[in-house]
Order: sequence, then C-alpha cells, then structure tokens
Amino acid sequence: MRLRRGYLVLLLPVFLVIFISGCAQQESFEPERSDETINQNNKNAYQPGAVTPENARDKGLGTLCPNEEECKSFCQNNHGRCESYCRGKEIELCRIIFPPNPEAEDFGPQENSGCTGEGAITFTSPPMRIEDIELIEPIGLMIGGHVTPIDHGYYYAKGWLFPSNREDTAKFRDIIAPASGIVTSVQSMPQEYSSSSIGDYRLVIHHTCSFYTIYIHVNQLSEKLQAIADTHNTAAVEAGEAIGKAPGFDFSVHNDGITLSGFIVPETYIAEPWKLHNADMFDYFAEPIRTQLLGRNIRQKEPRGGKIDYDIDGKLVGNWFEENTNGYFGKTEYQRMPGYWSTHLAFAYDGLDPALIIVSMGDYAGDAKQFAVKGNAPDPKDADATDGIIKYELVPYGYLTDKNENWDGWNFAKISKAYTHDGQVNGVALVQMLEGRKIKFEAFPGKTASQVSGFTNNVKVYER
Repeated sequence: MRLRRGYLVLLLPVFLVIFISGCAQQESFEPERSDETINQNNKNAYQPGAVTPENARDKGLGTLCPNEEECKSFCQNNHGRCESYCRGKEIELCRIIFPPNPEAEDFGPQENSGCTGEGAITFTSPPMRIEDIELIEPIGLMIGGHVTPIDHGYYYAKGWLFPSNREDTAKFRDIIAPASGIVTSVQSMPQEYSSSSIGDYRLVIHHTCSFYTIYIHVNQLSEKLQAIADTHNTAAVEAGEAIGKAPGFDFSVHNDGITLSGFIVPETYIAEPWKLHNADMFDYFAEPIRTQLLGRNIRQKEPRGGKIDYDIDGKLVGNWFEENTNGYFGKTEYQRMPGYWSTHLAFAYDGLDPALIIVSMGDYAGDAKQFAVKGNAPDPKDADATDGIIKYELVPYGYLTDKNENWDGWNFAKISKAYTHDGQVNGVALVQMLEGRKIKFEAFPGKTASQVSGFTNNVKVYER
C-alpha cells in the first residue's frame, strides 16, 4: 500500500518472494487513491455511424476504432480495452495488434493450486462497494520506495484518515471478490511492511489458472480465509463475497495471456514475474460497474487504468537497476526488506498526468525520492547515447483539479494536470547512455545546474 503524499510512507513493495520448487510466488504492498468519473470510451474512440467494409481488417474493433491504422494508435493507449475486446475472438486485426510471441520470456505460472480453466473472465462485482469508495488510484504511480511505476492500484474508503483508520475497525469496509475463483495464497505481511497492529494480509484469487487478482493490506480476513491464512490450503470464493475488511487496500489484475512489451529484459523481474502480465484494472468489469469505478478514479488521462512499462531499447526512458544488484530483487543483503529499492532508478511519466516527466531514484542522499524536471525536458523517450551527458534539474510538483484547485491528496477529485515548482530546484541528476543497455548516473542533492559540471567518483552504472 502507499501512504498519502506529504507523509512518510510506510510499506513499499513488500512481500515474500519465495521460490518454492522453482516456482516464484507473489508480492505485497500498500494502497492509495485514484481518479474520476466515467468517460464511456476514449474521446478518440470510434463512434458507431461511420462504418467500414464487412469482411476486411479495416472493419476495426467494434465501437473502439474503425480501421487498422486507427486501432493500432488507439490500442497503444488502451491496451486493456482492446485486449478485452479481442480475447476469444478469431479476428485478423486482433492478431495484427497482438501478435503471438513465442520468443517472449516467462517464468512459469504463479502458484495456482486448485484453479480451473484458462483465460480472462468478466468481473461482476466491484472489489469494494461503490458507495464506500472515496477514490481509486491507478497503476503507474511512483512514490517513495516504489521507485519504478507501481504494478497495483489503490482503493480508499470514505472517511479514510492515515494512520488512525487502520487501528479503528469501525472505519473498516468490506473487501469483495470481483468474480468466483480460488484463493490460492493468503500471507501475513512481514512486520516491516505491516499497516496495522490488527493484522495485514496479502491474498491472491485465481479466477482461472492464468487470470488472477492480488489484494494487499487487507487488515481483517473473512472467517473462511482466516482458516487458511499462512498455510498452503486454498478456498473457493464467489463473486460478491466479502473476503476481508480494511479502510483501503492495493488491487491489481494479472493476465498470463498477455505480456507487456515495455519491459525489454523480462528476466530482470524474476523476483516479481506477475508484473510482466499486468492488465488494466478497470477493463474486465462488467457495465455499469466499470463506469462506476472509473467515476471514482482520479486519473483522467488515457489510459485510465495507468501504465507501468516504459522501456524503449536504446533510449533513456524506463526502468534501470544498479549494475550487479540482481535487477528488481536488489542487493542480496536486503532480502527484499526495506531498502532493497535503493538500487532502482526510473525515467518515466507521472501516474496521474503522463505529460509530466518524473525522475524516480532509490538512493537520493540515502532516501528514495521522486522529482519532476525543470522545463519538463529533454524527454527520456527521445534521449539516447548521441546526446552525451544530460543534466536534469529536479523540482517538486503538484496537481490541479478540474476546478483549477490544488488537489489535497486526500479527497476525490478529477485530476486535470500536474504542475511543477520550477523556482524550487532541489538538486541535479546527471545521466549518460552508454553502449548497449547501460547508463551512468549521479544525483547531486542541493545543487543547481550551474554548480554541477560533470560526474564525480560517486557515479554509478545502471543496466537493464
């Protein structure tokens, strides 16, 4: 779960990444909020009326888009909606947009004992009652030790106040299974990441053997799940069944039938392989639930569900890890406990306003920090080895609502855009792309651009 901006946040991706019989299990984290009202389709979505030939691939994808060219563009920012439309259909255009990739690396299915069937299904219940939700935040935020874009979203109940609500069971709200399935894992959070003295659990529901949801920071379990907590037993749940309680929780959807293309070195994530299969956290819900959930999602930009994979080979954009530190796992001595993210680095885009460039550092004078970039340039997706040393001045940032007010970070609002405090330079980041998939990087806290002339002996090499 994540804690509100402006507060020292507790849990970062926590978990027990345990390899059992060569099979990696899953992670844990913390919750937060999200975005807005409906938006029935993308404003660029194809509207019925201008139709197309019956047989050809320029027939498009239903009402999403009218032809191959527009569908390719639309599906870049609406991957989940297009994948949801295409699954189970023998459509030529779907095979063009989602070509099979037998070369793609994977690390086997997650622990899924007792599951049945394959492929994605439709969710018929929200994970929290609509009337209980204050706000939802999508995947893709970068906050504290969540240095790389976060693979889960956050649900917050009305009346949420950190941290007191997690010690007051009267403030807890039901957490619900979105569809029938098998609870294949219930784990107590390690003390270092626990959000409450009452309890803190991470659980996985396999709706089929290849399609599952992950909940983190569930503070109370249902009687059924309490009986299997921290064991290898499983339990069947039905759509709409209360599986626990909390004032807020992390939620993510994973589909092994899809593999994100923006992680160009998949083995880097062997510690958390479910990241490779993150799916849109809204698109699998039946209507009107999907629209109702989007109505509480603070992100207004497409894709509404957010994005986590930004790597482009040969470009600066995306995730990086200090050389010889085991990729996402981090240094061995941390054993995935607090501080393992100190070797992480990302040049990506803000989770609520993707127009804003974010430099996210696991070690900025010993702390994990995120900053915007003065002038919001150069864009890391355009930066490569020919640019030499790039100098970013690091500045704080905030958000404006659709009413042109500063967002307080606590209450639901439609986020209109992010803004930067360019007059408050907090430091400088120097980065240079090297040959292959490596960069040199050094941060200079408290400095301005004119005070930094080049790398020092503290420079580090990062790779992916």
